[in-house]
Amino acid sequence: MKHLKYTIVAFAVALLAASCSRDELPGEGGDTPATGQMQAYTFTVSPDIVMEGDAKTRSEGTEEEKPTRCFMQVFDNYVPVNASPIKGMKEGDSYTFTVTLASDKSYDYCFYADNDNYMITNLLNITWPNTGDVVAYAHKLSGKPEEEMSVTLTHIVTKITLKHIGDSFTVEAGEEFKISYPCADAYNVLDDAASTGNGYEDFTYTFTEETTINDGDEVCSFYTIVPYQQVENYPDITLTYRWRHLTIEGVTLEQNAHVVLQGDLSPDNEKWDGSALEKAKYYFMENETTPKGEDIVQNYFTITQDELSQICLDITGQNLQDISFHFNSTDSIDFAFNPNLNGCIVTLTIGDKDYIFVCHYDTSLGYPSLLP
Repeated sequence: MKHLKYTIVAFAVALLAASCSRDELPGEGGDTPATGQMQAYTFTVSPDIVMEGDAKTRSEGTEEEKPTRCFMQVFDNYVPVNASPIKGMKEGDSYTFTVTLASDKSYDYCFYADNDNYMITNLLNITWPNTGDVVAYAHKLSGKPEEEMSVTLTHIVTKITLKHIGDSFTVEAGEEFKISYPCADAYNVLDDAASTGNGYEDFTYTFTEETTINDGDEVCSFYTIVPYQQVENYPDITLTYRWRHLTIEGVTLEQNAHVVLQGDLSPDNEKWDGSALEKAKYYFMENETTPKGEDIVQNYFTITQDELSQICLDITGQNLQDISFHFNSTDSIDFAFNPNLNGCIVTLTIGDKDYIFVCHYDTSLGYPSLLP
């Protein structure tokens, strides 16, 4: 496995201590509720959008990371007092809840907030959407209710940022960085527990236009709820760019933490891995069965001689020569390169299927480019 340096930028979890309980006295003509009396209680809930950590590097949060909704559910020994979560009333950046409870009973008060709109039916089992862009907050308080209670929510997600360190390089419109990362499929606010589910998800960042990535640039960020077991075992994260793969081993992931994966992301980094088959599919195939190009008799392209030479070098490890040559890899793929003055004819065999590509150096012919 190859290594890319990673840095934990912020990892402190801010905890709010449970409110102190007090014994209620029987009312004597005043406003004090009698023991056991049902009474309305108000909770004011605010998210802390800052991921705490070193002051110079902590994630301060953005408008996009603020929650757009908040829910509350009360439990009495795991039995829900309100069958469905209550949606809070938004007041600025805070949310207000009013619930009726027995004055002398202790409860667990669970709160959850995020910036999404998927259905929330039970705070014991929140189905996590695994889209990479949901920022979620939660908190649990326990004890007897007080007339007015304030609650601060902290992140239950880990923020992961991909950062380039090294010489500048350019990516084309439509190219992608894909990150395979550990992610839970459900979260329980009462137990502060995330289930494992399938364990891993893929986040894909697609460039909408040609982009130059410079030293120190952050390429993308996304969010995950880390399965509890994988927090303990320090999971791996895999990056894919074009046909290249890079596995980062043993990354420490925690709630309310900002983790920056940083290193040389350029194609020139020799630590990227990739098979000849993966490289050939990247350059020549739209998918597993459909070749790229304009299908006239074969699949026609325009490409510069330098670009074709680079493709040949990537796949075979050899420079494109003026004479025909054949390349056979150990992963069930064959190449036959037949150069001529106007370009090159490439025969690609994957398994028992042959594909023929006619690559022209003359860009005035109007054929599509072979490169993404």
